[in-house]
Amino acid sequence: MRSLIFALAAALTLAACGAGGRDQNVNPQLAGLYSQLERAESADAALPLERAIRAHWADSGSPTVNTLLERAANATDAGDFDLANRFIDEAVDLAPNFAEPWTTRAEIAYRGEDYAGAIAAFQETLRREPRHFGALAALGVIYEELGQERAALDAYRAALAVHPYFEVARQGVRRLEPRVDGREA
Repeated sequence: MRSLIFALAAALTLAACGAGGRDQNVNPQLAGLYSQLERAESADAALPLERAIRAHWADSGSPTVNTLLERAANATDAGDFDLANRFIDEAVDLAPNFAEPWTTRAEIAYRGEDYAGAIAAFQETLRREPRHFGALAALGVIYEELGQERAALDAYRAALAVHPYFEVARQGVRRLEPRVDGREA
């Protein structure tokens, strides 16, 4: 399960808000995509919207920042987390409003079983892009692993409020609702 979540998070690793002064929280095209995603009537209808959102997330607006994140991802894949964090630090310096460096930092912390660090980094992602359903679902996974089932369920539900067909969150809700809310499966 852990590798599935972070395979999804890795796919989102090259994804988030805008670079520098660009703020995707007010990007009308992205806002429209989120609105359509929230109203999608099926998983099939949601998939192209999710892809379009990820494409927006993936573009920092800066070739330099994009390259730094690509290098951070490569260093992470190679297990060189110190180098990856240095690339992330540079990306954050160049694009302080860009959410994705924080998502990458969270993945690194999670891989190192630094759950507090992963939670803090995902919260930074969400400060920059509150609708980042990947970060919300990843928080659900972490909270669930820590035995904080109420917080996990809340995080999964928050992800589903943005993306009603995000499978990781759907599975988390199905798994936790009976225990947390006292419902029978």
